[in-house]
Amino acid sequence: MTNGSPRPAVLIAVFLLSLAALTSYALARPVGMEFRGLIWRTIDRYYHPGIYAEMYDPESNHCLLNKAKEAGANFLLVRAFYSCSQSGELVGNDAEAEDYLGQAIDQAHAEGFGIFLTPYVESACFWPDQECVLSEEVWTEVVLKWAAFAEEHEVELFAPGFEMSLIFEPEQAAAWYKEVLPELRKVYSGRIAIAEHPYIGTGRWEVLDREGAFVGYDSFGIAVFPWKRYGDEIDMRSLDDYRADAAQRAELALGIARRQGIETVFISALGMDLWRGGEPDPTTRAKGYEIGIEVAAQHGLSGAFLHSWASEPDQLGSSTEVEEMLRQIWAEGGT
Repeated sequence: MTNGSPRPAVLIAVFLLSLAALTSYALARPVGMEFRGLIWRTIDRYYHPGIYAEMYDPESNHCLLNKAKEAGANFLLVRAFYSCSQSGELVGNDAEAEDYLGQAIDQAHAEGFGIFLTPYVESACFWPDQECVLSEEVWTEVVLKWAAFAEEHEVELFAPGFEMSLIFEPEQAAAWYKEVLPELRKVYSGRIAIAEHPYIGTGRWEVLDREGAFVGYDSFGIAVFPWKRYGDEIDMRSLDDYRADAAQRAELALGIARRQGIETVFISALGMDLWRGGEPDPTTRAKGYEIGIEVAAQHGLSGAFLHSWASEPDQLGSSTEVEEMLRQIWAEGGT
């Protein structure tokens, strides 16, 4: 070997360090995520007359689909809305919903998007304050109706509601999840997902985990809206805290899924409601979402569905910062 040439051991060490750095980078990026998902029209949470004409008219659909495609998304979460009541009745318009959602799903499929469909009633009306009540029988009828609709429209992923562990009492929710699954299989041949919210420290998750509530489901989705208690206040005050909360929830979801035999784990709703006493500006929101997607990738999750993301009047106004961030890591990054 000539003087000044690097020794083989040095070359090997440099190569291994470079490989480790590249591997670490790859694990931190959303490479190969199955669900590069966005929630279709996120602000409205309750049914009201005319909601579907407002949210799913063909022109608005075309505009939103273009933005989603440019951002590199491949899946969209669509919801059939209901409002609840103290009497246990659900308020909705199934005929209007089926018409508008059917058209929207057909448009999305024509553009190459997959669809994640769920009937939706707002869990905040049930927990922690019980402003509404809902019977298992009423909700089961709704769920099976929309599962049959999902089958008819070749929907790729279906959930029998969002955050049912907050809408029902934990023991009731665990039993219902187990009872409704075989009925769903009779009318829907696609993948059936759980979409839950891990309120850590309440004891509710422990009940569903102990009872094996999710055994037999195909995918496990978890909502991530990070928050932290600062003294007597609940807030989010740093991106490091946002990352830590997202990681804690990802680990919780993976643990439950592993114990119950579910391989596909994803973030069913990634949001950012709190920031230093108010709501985050678009720049902060984009950074938070990027961290959430990175956490999902680092933990081996199958993807995420983002909450408020679009440059639309009812979302982020004229700001395209979230879309630009997604374009960099989803579209331009080829992931």
